[in-house]
Amino acid sequence: MIISAEDKRYAKAILEAFYGRSIADRMVINAKILDLIGQMLEKAHSCTELIELVPRPVAPVGARPSIKWTLKLIRKTGKKLVTSPGAKISLTCKRAIAYSFRGRLERAQF
Repeated sequence: MIISAEDKRYAKAILEAFYGRSIADRMVINAKILDLIGQMLEKAHSCTELIELVPRPVAPVGARPSIKWTLKLIRKTGKKLVTSPGAKISLTCKRAIAYSFRGRLERAQF
């Protein structure tokens, strides 16, 4: 699967919101990373009212969203983060989600 430069930019914007620029810049964006970002966004949604940034998934309960849905979510959220510098993620949710996904993201690069 080829990931566009724009999708990579949005994915990095999301990673930067969770981890800061230095870690986001180090990440190599691939399908595994996109899947993990999708999972992070789902958890962020159910955590609190980050609300404006993350829509509800359209997949049936318990089903894993497709890569197309994940990219759609990443594009929508990433675009908001890139174009609205004031867009923030709840600090409590961000810390918990960032902590739980950091190792998986690092391993998914390779």
